[in-house]
Amino acid sequence: MRYLTFSLAALCLSSLSSGFAFSTHSRVFVGTPTKANPRLVRDCMTPKPKTLKTTDTVDEAIVALLAAGFNGAPVLDPITNNLVGCVTAFDFIQKEETGGILLFDMEDPETQHDMAVSARKIVATTVGELTTEEAVTIHMNTSMKDAAEMLTKEQKHRLCVINDENNLVGILSTSDVMRNIVDVLQALPERSSAEGSLDNLAP
Repeated sequence: MRYLTFSLAALCLSSLSSGFAFSTHSRVFVGTPTKANPRLVRDCMTPKPKTLKTTDTVDEAIVALLAAGFNGAPVLDPITNNLVGCVTAFDFIQKEETGGILLFDMEDPETQHDMAVSARKIVATTVGELTTEEAVTIHMNTSMKDAAEMLTKEQKHRLCVINDENNLVGILSTSDVMRNIVDVLQALPERSSAEGSLDNLAP
């Protein structure tokens, strides 16, 4: 259901950018909007996001995320400051949930991989050991339309925003995309010159 909902939101943003015609009780969206949506990722992202280091302990990371009110964060190398991945609340939950019990199946390669990941999480003491998810990145000058499509395709709730030097400069979440859609809708005129023409076509 979340995937379907966000797919519709991405379609709405795509329609507003490329041109599409449909009507509501108060607005008409026409093939050539009065003003195209020029907003880029850098206009809508959250700058200077909360980050964790690979050397942070698991306990330190949990405390830091709870204090900041986040359920996940990008993970950086403390020496190079390069983005190495992301960690989410699910990583911490899985560490506690799996405990010391692992399913053992040497025949199925997929199960072997899952076992290795679970084992790593069980014994993890640092964020670097706990991090298994690669960061999905997007350039800060990418259009919001393309960002919405990427979030939908990757089925992610957030993207790590990078600059020309591949440095992390922000986070773009699904909430940021939805806020952008609302801003675009509110910026449209209540009535357009095309509305009268469409009214004349109504039975």
